[in-house]
Amino acid sequence: MKTLMLEFYKIKRRKIGLTMAAYLIAQFLWGLWALHDPTPQAQAQGFLSLLYYISVLDAVMVPPIMAVLASRLADIEHKGCMYKQLKTLRGSGSLFHAKAVCGLLIITVMFAAQYALFILLGYMVGYQGHPDAAHYILSYGLKLASNSVLFLLQLMLSMLIANQMVPLVTGLCGSLLALLLTLVRTYSFLPWGGNLSGTLVTMAWNDDTQNAVFSYRLYSPVELAAVGMIFMWLVIFYAAGRILFSHREN
Repeated sequence: MKTLMLEFYKIKRRKIGLTMAAYLIAQFLWGLWALHDPTPQAQAQGFLSLLYYISVLDAVMVPPIMAVLASRLADIEHKGCMYKQLKTLRGSGSLFHAKAVCGLLIITVMFAAQYALFILLGYMVGYQGHPDAAHYILSYGLKLASNSVLFLLQLMLSMLIANQMVPLVTGLCGSLLALLLTLVRTYSFLPWGGNLSGTLVTMAWNDDTQNAVFSYRLYSPVELAAVGMIFMWLVIFYAAGRILFSHREN
C-alpha cells in the first residue's frame, strides 16, 4: 500500500489527469459534431449505437493514450536513474505491481467518465428511451479489460526500455493496426483487437433506407474465443512484465 501511495505522489505533478481529460473531451466534441442532428431511426436506437461508436473510437485512439499513461508512470525513474536505488527499498515485483495498479485505477475512472459523458451526450441529442444498464455495465467491463491489456503491455515496455520513444511508437503502430482491423473483421486475437472483440453491438447498412442499423451481437465460438483471449493477455502481460522487470533489475 505504501508503494502504491508513493506512485500517486510521484505523478501528482505529471498532469496525467489533463491528458486523460483531453482524450475524453475530444471524443465528446466528436460526438456533438457527428450526432447532433439524428434521424428518427437514429433517435430510436441511439443508446444502442453509442456502444458501437465507443468501441470503434477506442480501438483506434486508446493505444497511444495507454502509451502516454505508461510512459508518464515509468519515465521519472528512468530520468533519475533511480530503479536500482528503489530496489533496495522495495522489491522489483512490488514496484511493477504498484505502477500497474496505479495505472489501472486511473483508467478505471477514465472509462467510467467516458461512459457517463456518452450517456449524457445521448440525452443531449434527444435519443429515445434509456441506456440498457446490463449491456452498458458488461460493455464497460470488457472495455476495461481490453484497455488494461494495452496498458500493461505499454507499462512493461516503458519500464524495460529507457528511451520512451520506443513504447510511444509501439502505441502509435498499435493504433494503425487497430484501424486496419476495424476495416476487415469484428474480432481479433491480437492485443490491439480487444476493443473490437468486446464490442456488444454490430452495425449493418440498409440499402433501402440508406441508414445504419444497429443490433446486439450474436457471438460465434471463434468470437467468444477472442473475448477469452483478452483475459489471457491480461495474465500474460502482467506476469511477463513483473518477471522481466525483476530480471532486468538483477
